[in-house]
Amino acid sequence: MHHHHIEDMLRRLKPVLTDKGKAEHILERYWSDKIAIVWEVEDVFRAANEREVALTRKEAVKLLQELHQHHNAQYGLKWEDLTTCIEDQVLGRKLTKSEIKRFVEQDIVTINH
Repeated sequence: MHHHHIEDMLRRLKPVLTDKGKAEHILERYWSDKIAIVWEVEDVFRAANEREVALTRKEAVKLLQELHQHHNAQYGLKWEDLTTCIEDQVLGRKLTKSEIKRFVEQDIVTINH
């Protein structure tokens, strides 16, 4: 587990934690002999933008959930699985020319609100 994921977990648990340092140590120890490949909605937004499409957060979360439920555990998930699912489900709206330009030239991801 990447440390930034553990930091995010700690940030979200902060309201109920009494000892952040202890919690961080527990999480670091827990993940020391495990791996997890984490896909985030940001990955889905980026994959959609590569296909010149903007998704809503709700669409991106739904897509992540579907990919998790239906992926082949033997092969895992590939970037192509994201883009294919977006295309097959005809999700989102087309990006404007200026949104495409911002994505290509400045790496700015467009999210459909």
